[in-house]
Amino acid sequence: MDKDSVMYQLMDLRVNTVLNSIQAADEEYQEILRRSDVYSGQLDAMDLPRETRLLIDQYVSEQNALGARYGALAYLLGFSDCIELFRNTLKVPKWEENSSAAG
Repeated sequence: MDKDSVMYQLMDLRVNTVLNSIQAADEEYQEILRRSDVYSGQLDAMDLPRETRLLIDQYVSEQNALGARYGALAYLLGFSDCIELFRNTLKVPKWEENSSAAG
């Protein structure tokens, strides 16, 4: 999907404004954050060699990127499912059907 599409712009707006306040209020999210901080402190206390710390950091960063991408794709899928549901309920043709009929 094109990252300049309306869906991506809506996702960006919702995620960067509303989601931040939801995360701050969500107890489960805050508990995961607290546990993560404990593990981070334990890793720091191990005084691992720089090369090992960088490898762990790269691995964790890639795992975070996978989770974030999965969440973004799930959000887009859910949003497009809602659009399709409303479109079908209201009997609105797809955009491609409208633009081909007009041209």
